[in-house]
Amino acid sequence: MANNIAFQPMGKTYKVATASANTVVQVAVVADSPSNQYLVVSHENTSGTGHPIYIRISSTSTDNVALPTNTGGYGIPIPPGAMYVFTGPQCSNTKTVYVTAIAETDTPEVYVTPGEGL
Repeated sequence: MANNIAFQPMGKTYKVATASANTVVQVAVVADSPSNQYLVVSHENTSGTGHPIYIRISSTSTDNVALPTNTGGYGIPIPPGAMYVFTGPQCSNTKTVYVTAIAETDTPEVYVTPGEGL
């Protein structure tokens, strides 16, 4: 259950680094104890061009992120240098959540930490 408290990490932080433009990268995330919120921090890419990374958090390994188009696409844009807390599927030390990421250009990275709070 989501909490209205300061964000409390409840597991390891995972680096999700896009391999190249238009290539989906998947990372399996687990938490030390059950949680369903995720702190997502975007790292500025080395070229400094300011391109976003798109992520999707899912309970299944087959739900991949897709670049948005005029007909839509499953992916939340994360601008460089941004930090957000998202509520999503619950993960724990026995339940995995999958984070997929993609970028239009460059190789930006985001860091994902499971936990609870805002």
